[in-house]
Amino acid sequence: MSRASRAGVVPSPCISVCRIDPSNGLCEGCLRTLDEIACWGAMNDDARRSVWVAIDERRERRSARADAPASSGELRR
Repeated sequence: MSRASRAGVVPSPCISVCRIDPSNGLCEGCLRTLDEIACWGAMNDDARRSVWVAIDERRERRSARADAPASSGELRR
């Protein structure tokens, strides 16, 4: 886990960039789903750590897509 504490209070991944990307349903700032955001306050630390694991996986997938070469005929910006 990148920022998630293994012991003690698990910090919120919120970075105050709160916009949901309609193409994937994830917050553009913290990469959480609306359900994960809404339930965060009621989650126990194990559930919060699971969300952090999911965020790390999403971040890795996003980086892999950004690093992948564009397919033929597709323009990248």
